[in-house]
Amino acid sequence: MSPRIQPIPLGFAIGILEAGAIFLATVVLLLQGESGPAFLSKLFPFYEISWPGAFIGLVEGFIDGFVGGVILAWVYNAGLKWFSNEKGNKTQGD
Repeated sequence: MSPRIQPIPLGFAIGILEAGAIFLATVVLLLQGESGPAFLSKLFPFYEISWPGAFIGLVEGFIDGFVGGVILAWVYNAGLKWFSNEKGNKTQGD
């Protein structure tokens, strides 16, 4: 049987990666002279390309990544349990 994925650590890992990516992308855009609303402002309500927006994106990105990682681990573990039960039922019924 494959090992289960722990939801909380996966949530933290994906949350940190997403938060860092949004923060870094915002800083790069700021250094290039961009500012104002961005596409991500449609996904994250308080995000914009600005220095405060970079930190807001950091927080909102972490929350989004954390929740997504926990859901991903839950779905993986549920699928793993379901497939292992299906496999066990077929071998017992033969």
